[in-house]
Amino acid sequence: MKRTGYLGLCLVLILAIAVPAMAQLAADNAYRDLYNEKDVAKKTELSEKFLNDFKGNQYWGPVFQTVLNLYLQTQNWPKLMDAVDKLPANFPAADAKLKTVAYDRGLTAAQQAGNVDKILDYGNKLLAVDPTSLNGQFMVATTIPLKLPADDAGKRAAMDKALDLSTKALATVQQTFSQPKPANLTDAQWKAIKTEYEDQLHSTVALVYFNRSDFPKATEEYQTVLKSNPKDGPAHFYMGMIYRSQSATASKEYQTTVDAENNAKRAQPVDQPLVDELAAKRQGLEGEIREKRDKAIEELAIAVAIGGPAGQQARPVLEALYKSKNNESLEGLDQLISQKKGQIGQ
Repeated sequence: MKRTGYLGLCLVLILAIAVPAMAQLAADNAYRDLYNEKDVAKKTELSEKFLNDFKGNQYWGPVFQTVLNLYLQTQNWPKLMDAVDKLPANFPAADAKLKTVAYDRGLTAAQQAGNVDKILDYGNKLLAVDPTSLNGQFMVATTIPLKLPADDAGKRAAMDKALDLSTKALATVQQTFSQPKPANLTDAQWKAIKTEYEDQLHSTVALVYFNRSDFPKATEEYQTVLKSNPKDGPAHFYMGMIYRSQSATASKEYQTTVDAENNAKRAQPVDQPLVDELAAKRQGLEGEIREKRDKAIEELAIAVAIGGPAGQQARPVLEALYKSKNNESLEGLDQLISQKKGQIGQ
């Protein structure tokens, strides 16, 4: 009996050693099979099975990255995002490097799928593990204005965050593109990518200043964008809205000045130097109102000529301003828009 008990104990110990070894051998074989597989669909199937069967295995992280890349290659955005969402539960031991890869790939999928909520989710998670990520900074900064909180305090906080990330991203762009370009890109392609980053980031910064009614800074940013890309419809639209707002502000000041001038003329005795000063101010404001209105019409006409969502937004504002200038008539507006199309080569 003692001998039998001893043998039983030995068997238990052998099994305790053999079972993990057998599991690892199965994982080794599965990993080898999927690694050697060339067919994308079959490789994807084998990789998905590995992730399900061998959670916690040493190969799980590399296989997970393989799956993400396969989903990226086949543009399977729903599966890619689903895999990223399940990462914390499926692999709690994921390190910062794996999380960085996962959330970066998730950002790409969310962008391609047009999922604003997921862009912000993955972007913020990416920045939590890698605050210097250009993709994270860029995507969160440029996406925040697309879905602002309903309350004013929330809007201000969100736009402040967009400004902060845009500023950081612009610095990161300079640092990134000062490095040698990848071998698979031409100089023109490398420059175009840099310009695309900068244009969108400057547009975001401009929009923040526009919402703050800081029109001088907004104008400076939009002019930077238009210098790089004269066909940027949103930039022309917002420039038109800035000029319209400035014309409206000048109109209010004009009315106040007119009232003050009339009161000064009625006062006894008449303070002629004051009357002359107010008259000069009134005349200056008249010129400013016309100048800003005409600039607004020009910018909005270009936005309409370019088309797209910005052009659609610009059209009713343009018509209202044009009518105010031309005795409630739209005659000649279509010709103006055609002229702008010719100027920008649209």
